[in-house]
Amino acid sequence: MIPPMIKHLVCSFLCISLLVNTAFAQKNRSKKIFHIEAKSARFSGDGVGGETYFFKPAFEVGFGMQYPLTSRVSFNPELTLSQKGFHGKTNFSDSTYTERNLSLNYLDISPNFEIKLGSVSEYASGFSVWGGPYMGIGLWDNATYNIRSANVQKPGTYVLTSTTGESFSRDVRRLDLGFKVGIGVISQNFVSVGLTYQAGLINIATDTKSLYNQSLGFYMRVFFDEIL
Repeated sequence: MIPPMIKHLVCSFLCISLLVNTAFAQKNRSKKIFHIEAKSARFSGDGVGGETYFFKPAFEVGFGMQYPLTSRVSFNPELTLSQKGFHGKTNFSDSTYTERNLSLNYLDISPNFEIKLGSVSEYASGFSVWGGPYMGIGLWDNATYNIRSANVQKPGTYVLTSTTGESFSRDVRRLDLGFKVGIGVISQNFVSVGLTYQAGLINIATDTKSLYNQSLGFYMRVFFDEIL
C-alpha cells in the first residue's frame, strides 16, 4: 500500500508539471525525459563498531519534463526511483567478519536545471551540465548479513551464516535531502549520456551516528517531443 504522503507528493509533482507545461506551451516546445542510470552507492560518515563502507552496484530510473527557459537553459523536474545503500564490512580478526549489503529504495523528486554548452541549434550535438536539489522518500529496503565466525565445535574451522532484515525506521530515516549534478554529451537534443554525482546533506541515521547517502553514476537520458 502506498503511504498517503507519497501519493500527495506525486500528485503535487504531476499538477505542477501540468501547470508549467501549459504555461510554456505557447512559447516553447517542452519535451519528456526518460532517465536511466547505473551507479555505485555507499554511505559516508561514521563507521559503526569499526564498519567500513564500500560502494555497491545500484540503479535509477525515472521520468521528467524539459521546459526551455532560454536557448541554453531549461527547467527539468524529474521523478525517479533511486536505489541507494552500501556494502559494509566489519573485521573482528584476520578470519572472522560481518558483511552487510543494504539496499534503500527511494522516490526522489528533483527540480533540476540544465545548461547546454556549444551550439544552440535544436539538432546540434554538444555538452550539458545539469543538477539541483532532491528530496527522497524511502519506499522499501532490504539488508543481507553474512557472518563468518569461529566454529566452537571444531577449533580451527569457521561457520558462515546469512540473515536478512530491514533498516528503514529502525536505524535509517526515510527522508533524504541532498543535491545531484550531471555532466555529459547530448546528441541532436535526443539522447544524452554522461556522469553524475549525488550527495545527501542530512543525516539519515536514527541514532547518534552520522550517515549520508552518496553515489557516482553513468546515465542515459532520452528526450521525446510532444508527439509521443
